[in-house]
Amino acid sequence: MNNSDAGSSMEQFVQMPVYVGFLIKMTAQVLSHPMELIRVNIQANVIHHSRLTVIHMIRLMARHGLPGFYYGIVASGMRCTVHTMSSYLLFYNLQDNKYVMMLKPYNTASVLSVTGFWGGLLATPFAKLAVIRQADLTRGSFQRRNYRNFLSGLKCMYRKGGFFYLFNGWQVNCFSSTSVAVLYTPVSNQVRTLISWFHGLDAPWLSDLITMALTGSIITLIMTPVDGLATVILNESSYSHMSYRDVCRKIIHKHGYRGFFFGWKPALMALAPHTILATIVYSVLVDRYII
Repeated sequence: MNNSDAGSSMEQFVQMPVYVGFLIKMTAQVLSHPMELIRVNIQANVIHHSRLTVIHMIRLMARHGLPGFYYGIVASGMRCTVHTMSSYLLFYNLQDNKYVMMLKPYNTASVLSVTGFWGGLLATPFAKLAVIRQADLTRGSFQRRNYRNFLSGLKCMYRKGGFFYLFNGWQVNCFSSTSVAVLYTPVSNQVRTLISWFHGLDAPWLSDLITMALTGSIITLIMTPVDGLATVILNESSYSHMSYRDVCRKIIHKHGYRGFFFGWKPALMALAPHTILATIVYSVLVDRYII
């Protein structure tokens, strides 16, 4: 799960062509990848190693030069592509579906939950591949998994345990994706109500920027324990099926309950480029695509 997914509203982006929303997501993915790489490694090592810090990770990435800051970017881009395209296309087809419209009252949250679940499910193998590839940055040279080529990586994972291994962790990945999709609108509405009390924030672009930043930050903090659990499960190299209960017990035993919030700082930092980019692009294109 990429935390920058919490920094945008699907309802807002579907008013544009799919490719526009997709380009925004992909560009934001590239800009936020270094922070996402730090988050994944901090959360992936929560059980087996001492706590990693942001500074330590930056130093480790810098040893590899610029490529070190974009370790695993191809697999991460594939995850973003599958999740974004599947979610957006399904939302387009469901929002005006005659059977969905029969719901009384019609509740967009129902459509968002379905699209979030579907996008999370289809993206699970690619999310697993992305986490494994990124987490290799903090593994020894002889312990790294040979998943540099994403097609070879998928084949290798399939040989280890078939589709059961490829989709191991789908429950928490779907829950995370669904929760982000459903939470955005109610949290955003509350944030807009809050900032409406302050004078000087009437400019639409400024209001949108603050709303997206605060909404994304709140959702990210709420979802950090879930994302941390998902990262650990998806990072499993062998199909031994570590249960969610076992993972939670190990995290608590090693770090206490604060272990569930490891990685929240880079997660919040990763929201910045996505929020700014989405706000600017949406403001520029809103008059062109929204009638």
